[in-house]
Amino acid sequence: MKRLSLAIIGFSLLFLAPSCSKDDPTPEVDQEEVGGATLTFTEVKRTAHGDHYDYEDIENPDRETVEFSSDMLPPVGAHLHLEVGKTYRLELKATDFAGRETQHTFVERDDIHQAFILGAPEGTLSYEYADRKPDGTVVNVGVTGYLTVEKAANSFVFRYVLRHLNAGVKAGITAADWNNSNFTRFTGENDLDLKVEVHLVEEGGHDH
Repeated sequence: MKRLSLAIIGFSLLFLAPSCSKDDPTPEVDQEEVGGATLTFTEVKRTAHGDHYDYEDIENPDRETVEFSSDMLPPVGAHLHLEVGKTYRLELKATDFAGRETQHTFVERDDIHQAFILGAPEGTLSYEYADRKPDGTVVNVGVTGYLTVEKAANSFVFRYVLRHLNAGVKAGITAADWNNSNFTRFTGENDLDLKVEVHLVEEGGHDH
């Protein structure tokens, strides 16, 4: 009888174990899930300084902002104008589904993130990454950068892709790859793929 009782207990424990283990783990929250995004273009002053440029804020800058929905779509009819000869600080703000800002996580994990700016006709834009970690370390991600309009162009679809890279891939990317149309060769997945119509115009020209 004693042996029979022990057998029943042992069988019960085997039956209950999977049920308990299934309930115990807490699902990991994806800190990079994006519920919304905003791209802001703020005019700044660019000054050549030896082999590089310095950038500084100006009073009453031109500013263009586009907010994307949780589906990463811009408002219907969104159409931005950027002027030839001007430089803009391009900044990404991303939020999770609770509305909390999350763009800092892309910079903190710079070894697996890189932004690419696509769609502009060749030679019309130039770009410089300008990300810094809280300790001041300079990294290339693209949450913050400086975009300069070199030449006018008819309207095109401006595409901002923030890529989540596979381990080790970032080592093969340089700052010159900012507009690499073959960016998918840098293996990984897109955390963000934002598209909006942009028109590059001569100074004061907002015609269509």
